Order: sequence, then C-alpha cells, then structure tokens
Amino acid sequence: MGWLDISATEVQGPLLLFLCASFALALSASAPAWLIGIGVAAGLPLAHALGALASRGDGASAGMLMVVVPCMVAAYAGRLAGTVVANAARHVPLGGMADDSLPWRARATSGRALLGAILVACTAIGVAPVYATLLARAQPNAWWVTIIWQVLSFGAWLLVAPLVFHVGRADDERGASARALAAHAVLVLGVGIAHAAALVLVTRVLFIPIGASGPLTAIAWSAAAYVPVDALAYVLLILLAHAADGERLARAGRSREAALSSTVNEHRLAALRAQLRPHFFFNALNAASVLARRGDADGASEVLSALADVLRRVLDDRVDPVRLSEEIELIERYLAVERVRFGDRMHVEVDADDEARAALVPHLVLQPLVENAVRHGIAARAASGLVRIRAWRDGARLRATVEDDGPGPGGSDGAAGIGLRNTRARLEALYGRDATLELRARDGGAAIATLTIPFAS
Repeated sequence: MGWLDISATEVQGPLLLFLCASFALALSASAPAWLIGIGVAAGLPLAHALGALASRGDGASAGMLMVVVPCMVAAYAGRLAGTVVANAARHVPLGGMADDSLPWRARATSGRALLGAILVACTAIGVAPVYATLLARAQPNAWWVTIIWQVLSFGAWLLVAPLVFHVGRADDERGASARALAAHAVLVLGVGIAHAAALVLVTRVLFIPIGASGPLTAIAWSAAAYVPVDALAYVLLILLAHAADGERLARAGRSREAALSSTVNEHRLAALRAQLRPHFFFNALNAASVLARRGDADGASEVLSALADVLRRVLDDRVDPVRLSEEIELIERYLAVERVRFGDRMHVEVDADDEARAALVPHLVLQPLVENAVRHGIAARAASGLVRIRAWRDGARLRATVEDDGPGPGGSDGAAGIGLRNTRARLEALYGRDATLELRARDGGAAIATLTIPFAS
C-alpha cells in the first residue's frame, strides 16, 4: 500500500486500503488494536523511505504520521466488529474450539469462525459485481467506493445476523413450506433494496459523488448489484442457523441420554449394594448364632460388639469410590468377627503397599471375595486354613487377589453365588470392559479371585 502511494495521483485510494487493512487485521483480536494501527501506518513512511533509496519519490515526511490516527480508528472499529461477530456467534454455538494442543486441522470449527468466514466470503464475492456495476454507471473512483460499500455491508450483515438466526430457528419449529420460502424471498428483496438505499444515502452524506445518475436511479442499480449478494449471505446464515440448531438439539439429546443413563446406573448400583448387605448380615450373624448355640456367651457378645462396628461401615451410604485402605480395614474388622468363630483354624495375611492402599475402589468390592474365601476355604473343612489378600499397582491398573487354600471352586465360579455375581455387575456398571473379576482353582486345591480395575488415587 505504501508503494502504491508513491505513484498514486490521489490520496483517498491508498488511505482507504490502509484503513481496510487495519480493520481486517483487528477482527481476530490477535494483537492490540493500537499496535495494529501503528504497524499498518508504518508501512507508508517505510515504503517512501525505501523508494527514496531507489530514486523513486521524495522519501518519508513527518506529515505521514497523520495516517496513524485513521488507522488506529479503523483498527478499533475492527476490534468492535470482531466483538459483534463473537456476540452474534453465541446464537450459533457450534462446537467451540478443541484442545489447543491439537493441530489446527484437528480442531472443531467454532460458530464464531464459521460466521466470520461466511461474512468475509460474501464481502469478497460481492466486490466483483458491485465494482462492475459502479464502473458501468461511470461512478468516479469506483474501486474505492466499492471497498467502502463492502465494508459497510460487512457491518450491516453483522447487525442483522442474530435476526436471521432467529428466523432460521423459527423455520425449524414450524417446518419448511412454500409459504415460508416466499416469505424468505420477500424479506431478502426488501432487505436488498433497503441496503442499496442506505449505501447511496451514506455515499451522499460523505460527499462522495455518485456520477450523473439521480438518487433513485443510483438506488436501482445499487439494488441490482446487492440483492444477489444479500441473498447469498442470507441463505448461508440460514443454513448456519439450521446446522447450529441441529447440533444444539443433538447435544441436548445426548445430554438427556447421558443423564438418564447415569440415573439408571445409580439405581442399579444402589440395588446391587442393597443385595450385598443382607448377604453380609447373614454371614456375620450366623457366626454369632453358632457361638450362642455352643453356650459361648462371651464369644457371642464379642462377636456382636465387633459386628456393630462392621455394620456401621457397611451401612455407610457414601458415594463410591473409597480408598482401598478403608476396604482393608473393614475386612480386617469382619475377619476379627469370624476369628472368634473359627479360632486358631483361620489364618489371615494382608499384603498391600502404600500406593495400592491409596487407590480408589468401589465400596464393598472385596467383601464378597473374602466372605467366599472364609466360607469355602475355612468353614468347609476341619483343618486350619489361610486367607491371603494382596493388592498392588500394575501400570494403569490396580490388581487385587483374595486366595484361600481350601478345596477350590470345583471348576465353576457359579458356585460363588450372589456375592460374586453382584460384584461383577457393579464392576460392569462402573467400568464397563475396563474391569474384570476372575475366580479360578489353583493347583493343590485352592481358589483365587483376581480383581482388576483402572488405577486411580
């Protein structure tokens, strides 16, 4: 633009290009408006200074600093237009930008970017027919009048965009029809004529000559140039509104579906935990009942006292998950109850490091496994037995095993009953395929239950 000014015969054209450049660069808000204005204006004295070195022109002058003021005004106007674009884009909340760490090609397109692209494209497309019309009508300085009109049109489209989006959403609610299409056509024609009249009026107010034509004639040929461009902008904005409304409805549907799925999942988990509690109560109370029938009142009293402490933890309605250390503490209290019943016949080993104990697990996830180990590994035979509980971190997973040295599961983990079935169902509801629970026999007559879930702390 500075090099153009060296050979220009009038000042309006080059200055207009400086203003348009400042306006366009400030739209994206990538830099402060004042810095953009100064940076663009600096191109004028820089080009003249270089031209003087090449023996072209008279070099830079202090008077060129006057360009800074209109450039900064244009830059702030561009910043305001960018803000208007952002506000208008709230009516078309398409996606939003994705993670900034992704390449720009992998990011979702935002409503703001689409709206800006549509308006800028319509502004650029309209340059050719508007300039050809002005040239055919012998408009003085047709090329920079074209630029003025297109910049004003850009601002006008910005202002009416929210109204067009509202019309587009109303169509979504009423449905498309021939009557609606006719209403759109009448609206576009009326807006195009009003647009043309406003541009001619602004041109006269700015004391820009419009050629030999009278005002009405100028409005007529201006409308002939702008009605097709306005129609294009209108159609593209309507399509953007439809796309945004479709995504909004789809997003609302996904949100409702997720909320419903979450509610169903919560009720399912609550039901599964409710089934585990009476199962545990039966096993614990059975220990006290056995001691009472034996006449061991002290033992029964000790069991019931320890059982009360365990029941307080089992009845805790806290939201999953809890730390593994809390689950191990609950199991140890439960095994203290069973130890009164079995005495020296039952031996317990717990092996879990600090990292594993800090992991988050579903409440009561190990309880059914330990109960099965006691029931099938200790109570099923007269000899002493061992219950071993281990937990460790394995990369991104937490692994825990509950092992006994009893007769084993008999080749079928279906014999484990409601405890394991409900635990598997809870794991599936919470983690899907990311969690597993296996019960298998080991050589030498033993059973081992292995739990694997994603590690979180």
